Formats: sequence, structure tokens, C-alpha cells
Amino acid sequence: MKIWGKRMLALACAGAMLVPLAACGSDADAGKIRLSYLSWDNEQTSKPYIDEFEKENPDIKIDFSYAPPTSEYISTLQTRLVGNQAPDVFIITSENRDDLIDNGYAKDLTDESFMKNISQANKDFVGRDGKTYGMSITSWVSGIAYNKDLLKQVGYDEPPANWDDFLKLCKKLKNAGIEPFLEPNADEPSRFIDAFQGSILEKKGVDPTTLSTQDNQTPGTDELEAVKEYIRLYDEGGVTRDTVGISGDDMKTQFTNGQVAMIVDGAWDFATFEQAGMNWDFAPMPKLGDDYTQYAQGSASPAWAIYAKLEGDKLKAAEKFLTFLSSKWALQKHNDAGDAVTVDGFDATVMTQYQKVYDQDIKTGKYYLHTNFYSKPDILKSELKAQNQQLVQGQITPDQYAKNIDAKVAAAQ
Repeated sequence: MKIWGKRMLALACAGAMLVPLAACGSDADAGKIRLSYLSWDNEQTSKPYIDEFEKENPDIKIDFSYAPPTSEYISTLQTRLVGNQAPDVFIITSENRDDLIDNGYAKDLTDESFMKNISQANKDFVGRDGKTYGMSITSWVSGIAYNKDLLKQVGYDEPPANWDDFLKLCKKLKNAGIEPFLEPNADEPSRFIDAFQGSILEKKGVDPTTLSTQDNQTPGTDELEAVKEYIRLYDEGGVTRDTVGISGDDMKTQFTNGQVAMIVDGAWDFATFEQAGMNWDFAPMPKLGDDYTQYAQGSASPAWAIYAKLEGDKLKAAEKFLTFLSSKWALQKHNDAGDAVTVDGFDATVMTQYQKVYDQDIKTGKYYLHTNFYSKPDILKSELKAQNQQLVQGQITPDQYAKNIDAKVAAAQ
């Protein structure tokens, strides 16, 4: 994204990433408190919020800069932090959380007034040892998108709530000559494993925020129970192993063309389903059994952080900015854009098909993403995908899967 304004000024400012951003402004801004803000949201997304904030706070000028997610943003932020040109407000997420906290770059926001109504799951996403270092206001989760007409052919109105029954449905669909289910194994590890793992951790009373601080992290072994349940989808013949090469685009195309009854997906594809004119709906992911709480794969969205060394008027301005970003005006703007707002007390509206999943998973914080709670999440995600593909193909056992992942993570520490 370019900084808005006249084209030449925008180019000059955008190209001066390591130059003090206060240099990019007009005489009309003289005397204002200047607050630098580095975001990975583009101009089209960010400008309405900044315009409204400056309108409500005429004594503050936001000096905005942009770097695309994820690796380029993290690299840009790191360069500015170590170069003593830290932005006053910036993005904190799973990939840079530990570094920002360990090096004292992100301010502890735990007791700030604007954090009062933030969902606990969003706090945990950027938290450690009971403290929170960022403000996250939205979340996403996955679920089962299904073709109502195809399920009706085998006597179902919706996917079952329990895993055993879901596997039975897959077999019924397959026996009826209907492709039962697809997931994008070519692109990412299975979403089922994360959903199962969230419920397993809750049942065991394990706080996932403690996982990243362990000296010897074992993310493969930690999720072994969930993996053993997941692979039943293929071991018991509900879904054929040759679907391992399916990408997200392939999966979506087959679903909208009526070639598969169910897929694991999220709200980001709802518009495509609607445009296809299909008879579809969306259900929560199945749970392992009646003695488990239902979870989805999902995550809090990236959060806003305040530079820990801010003080005086700059600090007050940064706090005002985050207060605004969690205001009713800003939350409604996110809701209108289709974001799933998770701030307590905000009356969100979502698509009819999304309502059950929103109420059951997002509002309650019943979602889990394995890579959020371990160090080196980029390495972990890549290895999870690679091992998941071998698992689906029957080339390795769940125990080998766990051992291989643990070894990869250990080597990266």
C-alpha cells in the first residue's frame, strides 16, 4: 500500500521506510502529536479508520506505513525496531509474538481500559504468563460446508455433531456413489486435528499459552491423540487416499460444481458459494465424543501493539488510537466488512449459514490453531503439512508423524 495523498508525496513516503515518518506531512499538521503506525492492512482497508480517528482527534496525526504480510512485514518491523526507528503502533501475531515479548518491544496492555471487553481467546493469542501484549478484536474459524441436496440423498439434513457419526455419513455417501468429503491437503495440514486438539487440551486442563515457554517443545507428540482420531477418516475408507493432492481451489471448485458433499472451509468462501447458486449450509466441526467440548480450528486475528518505550503524549495518543480501534464505530466497520467481531458487548450480525458456528465457536472462544502456541510457527506449519500428506497417503504412522515433527522443531530451536 502507498500512503495516500498526492502521488509524488505517497511515493516519497512509501519509499522512505527507514526514514522518520514525520517527514511526510503537510504544514496543516504542524503542532500535532504524530503517531507512527506500521500495518500489514492495505490503504483501502486502513484509510477509513485513520480518517475517522483523526477527525475525532484533530490534535493527532497518524503517520502510516505498510508492509505486506507475513514475512515481509515481520522483516520490516524488525529492521525498524533494531534501527531505533520503531513504529509507535504495529502488528503483533503468532510469527513475531515471542520475539516482541522476549525483547521488550511490546507494551503490556493487560490492565488498559480498552482491553476490558476483549475476548479471552483473543488475549491468549498474544499473551504470556497472564499478561497480554496486543489487542485483537476479530477471529476466524473453520467448519463443514455442505451441499444440502447431496446429504438429503442419504437421509441427512446436516453433518452429525460427533466424529464417529460423521465417519458413518462419509461411508454412506461413498456407498451411494457420492464423493463424501474433501480437505485441501496439498495446501495445509488438516483442520480436524486442530479442532480435536483444542478439545483435548481443554479436557486435560492444559493452558495452551504455556506451550511456547517449554524448554523442550513437542508439538507432534502433544497432538498425537488428535492425529490418531483424524486418520480414521482415511484408514476406515470414508475418504480415499488419492485426494491428498487436492488444493483449496480444487476443493472449492468441486464443491460449487456439486461434485462433493462436504468440505472443510470458512467464511472467506461464502460469497463464492452464494454466487454459485447452490443449496448449501455450514455446520460446526464434529467433536470427538459426548465427553468432549466441540472446538473448531481457528484463531484470533493479528493484534495491535504499542511500542513499550513510548511515554508522555505519544503514549496517550497510542492508547487513544487503540481505544478508537475497539470503539463501536470501528467494530461496526469490521462487522460490515464481514469480519467476525469477538468483543464482548458488541451485537454482531453474520450470515444465516454462519450463525451457529459464530455462536458456538467464535463467541465462546472454542477454537484452536496449533501453530499459535509454539515457537517457530512458520517451520512448524510447513512440517505439519508435509507430515500430514505422508500420513494421508499411508506412508507413515501417527507415531512416526509425531516423532518427525518433534525432531524438526527441536532442530530449529
